[in-house]
Amino acid sequence: MVSVHVFLLCYNEELLLPKTIHHYKTYLPNCHITIYDNESTDNSVNIAKQLGCSIVSWKTTDEIDDDKYVEIKNTCWNGLNHGEWVIVGDMDEWLCITEDELEMEDKCGSSILNIEGYNMVGQSRMVDLSDIDIHNITRAVVNWTWESKRLCFKKGPIQSINYSGGAHRCSPIGDIKYSERTYINKHMDMLGLEYYKNKIFGRFLRKKDKCTAHYYTNDISKIEFNFNWMLNNSVSIA
Repeated sequence: MVSVHVFLLCYNEELLLPKTIHHYKTYLPNCHITIYDNESTDNSVNIAKQLGCSIVSWKTTDEIDDDKYVEIKNTCWNGLNHGEWVIVGDMDEWLCITEDELEMEDKCGSSILNIEGYNMVGQSRMVDLSDIDIHNITRAVVNWTWESKRLCFKKGPIQSINYSGGAHRCSPIGDIKYSERTYINKHMDMLGLEYYKNKIFGRFLRKKDKCTAHYYTNDISKIEFNFNWMLNNSVSIA
């Protein structure tokens, strides 16, 4: 049986966190999940503990610090054993791979997975997404380059991953062999307009000098335009 460790960044994710944990426990029932929590002020930590996750708390000023995020993603897995698989992501990144598929990649000698990003688009009308089951969203903008990240790799063959800002790019060092098969990373971001507006505006309030994300804004018309563009350019993946 393969050994898989999932590392997820967290700040006030009490709404999405249990759904993300459910996703990974469905695909990878035996995985160990560690939450790197940036001193959330909501119930995220308690929920994560109840769901069997390990918690690592780290402190920052009340702002988004991209440099720290990259540092965590580049180092959080260093203590794992040789041969263990690593998934490093944000709370809204759902990599779709099973334990059987990872065992197959082991046999093929793969050390990093090829991944295609899907930007998922839901049509919830509620800020809390209570009117839909986000696991059953069937529309997405496919081949979303920004989420085609190298989220999953194997400790040992990969000695360092060297993510750049946002972990959109990396410069791995080690015995590098990309998987022949491509796996899907579902970006659970635009799940509904009200949810998306609340999320982007909230992150705008935490955006400081060390945040490079230009799409965090308080311009509601821009947020609505981005959502509607994504919805209009999405396709059914059912």
